[in-house]
Amino acid sequence: MKDLLLCEYNCHDCHVLLTVFLPIAIRAIKPVYVKMVITRLCYFFNKISQKVINEDELNDLQEFIGETMAQLEMCFPPGYFDITEHLMIHMVDQIRALGPLYIHEMWTYERFMFILDRYVLNCAYPEGSMIEGYSTEEVIECCLGYLNDKVSIGLPVPRFFGRLEGVGMIGRKTFVDKDFKGVEQPHYSILQHLTIMTPLVNEHLSMIRAECNGRSDDWIMREHKRRLTAWLKDMDLPDGDTLEEQMIKRLAVGPSS
Repeated sequence: MKDLLLCEYNCHDCHVLLTVFLPIAIRAIKPVYVKMVITRLCYFFNKISQKVINEDELNDLQEFIGETMAQLEMCFPPGYFDITEHLMIHMVDQIRALGPLYIHEMWTYERFMFILDRYVLNCAYPEGSMIEGYSTEEVIECCLGYLNDKVSIGLPVPRFFGRLEGVGMIGRKTFVDKDFKGVEQPHYSILQHLTIMTPLVNEHLSMIRAECNGRSDDWIMREHKRRLTAWLKDMDLPDGDTLEEQMIKRLAVGPSS
C-alpha cells in the first residue's frame, strides 16, 4: 500500500483483474474519459477471452482496439507505453491465425512451471534439478504400475476407495445390530419425505396416539420414529399386493380405508 503496487500475481490473476474487477474498481474515479478508456480496454480483453468468437466480429474488434489505443495515448504520457501495450494491436490477428485465445494461453505452462520449481534443490543448477526430479518421479510412477498391490509406499488407502467403482454396492446387505442403528436414521428420514408414504405415516401416528395414555408429543414422535420401520415390515397385505401397490391404493382412497 505504501508504493501502491501489485505484486506476486500470475497471468490468470491479471486476466481476472482486467475482465472482472478493474471495471468495477474504477467506477468512482475521475476524470470520466480516463474511466471510459480503461473500461473499453477491459471490454476488449473480456471479448477476446471468450471460448466462442464470431469470425464476423473480428474486423470490428480490430477497429475497436485501434481506437482504444489512440484514446490511451491521449490520456497517458508517452513514457507509459512500451512493447506490452503495442502487442494488443496484434491480438486479433493472432486469433485469426491460431484460433480463440484460450487455446494458446500460458496459464497451464505457469502451473507446470510451479511444479518444476519444487524440484529445484540445487540453485546453482536449477534446470538439472528439474530434470532429475521429474525423471525420478516418472520412474517411480512406472514402477508402481507394475507392482502387484499398486499401493504407494507411505500413503494409506483412502477410506472411500472403491466406492466410485461400485464395490460393495451389489448384492444383499447384512447388518449387525450396531451397523443397523446407523441405517435407521437415514431410512426413517427417507420414508418421511416420500409423498406416497404419507397415508401410512399418518396411520401409524394415529395408532401411536391411541396408545399414548396422556403422554407428551415428544414420546409420540420418539415411538413413531422407533417403530415405523418394523410396523411397515409386519403389515398384513392382501394376497398378491406389494407394499408399493398398497401405498398407491391408500393414497387414492385415504388412510381411513
